[in-house]
Amino acid sequence: MDHDDPKPLPPEALREAARQRLGRGLTDISERTDADTRALVAELELHQEELRIQNEVLQQARDHLETARDRYRDLFQQAPMGYLILDDEGRIREANRAATELLAPGTDVTDQPLSAFVATESQDALHLHRRALTGAGKAHVVDELNLVGDGSSPRTVRMDTVAERNKDAAEARFRCALMDITERRRAEDQLRIAAHVFEDAGEAIVVTDPAGRIQTVNQAFTRITGYTSSDAMGVKIGRLLKSGRHSQAFYEEMWEGINQRGFWEGEIWNRRKNGDVYPEWLTINRVDDNVGQPRYFVTVFSDISQLKDSHREVEYLANHDALTGLSNRNLFQDRLLQAIAQARRDGKQAALLFLDLDDFKTINDTLGHEVGDELLVEVASRLQEVVRDVDTIARLGGDEFTVILADTHTDEAASIARRLVATLARPFEVRGRSLRVTCSIGLALYPDDGEDADTLSRAADMAMYRAKADGRNRLRLYEPALHRRLMEDCSLEDALRRALVNDELRLVYQPQFDAGDPERLVGAEALLRWEHPERGAVSPGHFIPVAEKSDLITELGRRVEKILCEQVGAWRAAGLDPPPISFNVSPRDFREGEFATALFQCMTHHGIGADQLQLEFTEGTLTERSDIVHEEIRRLHRQGIHLAIDDFGTGYSSLVNLKRLPLAELKIDKSFVGGLGTDENDEAIARASLAMARALALRTVAEGVETPQQLAWLRAHGCDRVQGFLLAHPLEAEDFRAMLQGTRRAR
Repeated sequence: MDHDDPKPLPPEALREAARQRLGRGLTDISERTDADTRALVAELELHQEELRIQNEVLQQARDHLETARDRYRDLFQQAPMGYLILDDEGRIREANRAATELLAPGTDVTDQPLSAFVATESQDALHLHRRALTGAGKAHVVDELNLVGDGSSPRTVRMDTVAERNKDAAEARFRCALMDITERRRAEDQLRIAAHVFEDAGEAIVVTDPAGRIQTVNQAFTRITGYTSSDAMGVKIGRLLKSGRHSQAFYEEMWEGINQRGFWEGEIWNRRKNGDVYPEWLTINRVDDNVGQPRYFVTVFSDISQLKDSHREVEYLANHDALTGLSNRNLFQDRLLQAIAQARRDGKQAALLFLDLDDFKTINDTLGHEVGDELLVEVASRLQEVVRDVDTIARLGGDEFTVILADTHTDEAASIARRLVATLARPFEVRGRSLRVTCSIGLALYPDDGEDADTLSRAADMAMYRAKADGRNRLRLYEPALHRRLMEDCSLEDALRRALVNDELRLVYQPQFDAGDPERLVGAEALLRWEHPERGAVSPGHFIPVAEKSDLITELGRRVEKILCEQVGAWRAAGLDPPPISFNVSPRDFREGEFATALFQCMTHHGIGADQLQLEFTEGTLTERSDIVHEEIRRLHRQGIHLAIDDFGTGYSSLVNLKRLPLAELKIDKSFVGGLGTDENDEAIARASLAMARALALRTVAEGVETPQQLAWLRAHGCDRVQGFLLAHPLEAEDFRAMLQGTRRAR
């Protein structure tokens, strides 16, 4: 059956028909009749219109998508929070501006691992975060990640991550949100610190309202006052702690300071819960609101009871001797100035006593310092029993004491001083021992002996040394002659210093001979001599004691070593063979611990062997308890230098020291040699000394042999060597050189 040709549809109808046919498939065109073809064309036109409609819809969707994408990009980039997209290896694929600013400002962070921007201490947290996401987790949060930062302001972030797993995609992706929590963490830390400081502070902290009612307190408040938080809350602080010791004017001045300056601080007395009143250091600060009105008052205070006690103790110790409780040198000077000022004002006298215990060092060395200290305490107690309440006793150090007698006169001061001598002469009972100690006292009077503290002190000190020189256990008043002697010593000391600079010192040599064959030279003693350009020859008995009291004795010793080594070295260079030469060494030379080293250097420089020198030192050196002194002596012995005890019998020593130390020779003092053959006491001492030397295998030398009778006695009793005017006077260096050339030497 023929079909009528379909009439073409108008565009509107065609479009409507196309809309209705959208979604339906094309007609089967296996039968190709003209009618069907025309119908197919119509159908194709309709389908074409459908495609145009679909394209328009797609374009509109594309436009909407582009707009949405642009908006997303804007939101992504402009968002205040950092956003990242990571691949499954943790590398950054996308990062917004906020994330870049957090991780590495001004740089491109894409394709870099996120771990590169995380601080070392947070690497473990990041690793655990990734493990949680790569497991079954869809999302995970890290509360705190520290970033590397630029070193000056490291940042801390919170990171929320969501995992995206697309079955069609080859790898997983992760969306990360970074929240900068740096300031929040800092604020939290500050709050924690503030809370910790508040609760654990050593000072009490109280916050009150403008009316003074307590709002909060810390633990130190309870510890100091005894009031708990429940006791104090809501109570006015003044009613709770007020001691009643301060006047109304005090509190008015305090509040005036708070109102004008916003704070007040000072010392105040308050009362504890148990009623005790105590001193505290108080600070009150006013905290205002936005309009400048007081909102809170923060009060901080500390108990200063122990501090005030410590101040009193420090003040006491600064002015008192820790051992005896007497005034020390500081307080002594102050009291002496006061006594002089009072005596000057009243036109009266004041007296100053310098007191030194006799042979106290012996007790210290033999019985120990603990016994010595207890003895000093007993001495202080006895001194206090004798003097008046208005007088001042001070311990200057060691066994030196002073007594200031105010408003006195010569007879009264001398009477008190004599009672002190008598009181200290009585035995002391210390640790079951009966100890005897005496004292030497020097007395000086204001204004006769000095019109100022320094002059008066020097006068009393000189008088005390005069008492010791006169036999000890006695009182001596100051005499102007003592001052003249002091001035002479000072002048001599200055001259001796110049002598060292100007090479005014020289050595002479006292030959020593074999006692059995007095013509055989066996040694010599080097003696120091000083020829002053104006005074002439100055006796060693005068300038050596002055040097001993100053620092010159060590320098004199060095000069002796230098001159002796130079001359012995010159004699050896000239082909002479000098015998061993002795020289004297002061105990102070050993105390520095450098004597042996300096001597060995000098000997090496001049080519001197140890067998050509011998050291002599007095018995006082043996009583030195210093390990340094004994070690110096042993070092000298180890190097082969012989050691001798000089002037034996005139000092204090013990057989233990003679036995223990490596000595080679003992010299009998000339004061005992002078009576040989005529004085039984001198003979007994010399005989005992020779016997002891033989028992200890020590060589003996007798000094000051001046008569044949003395020489004969010494030979008869086994003395090894002799020296003195009978055989030879001290010789100048050139004369001794001539003796070396013509005298037989002992071999």
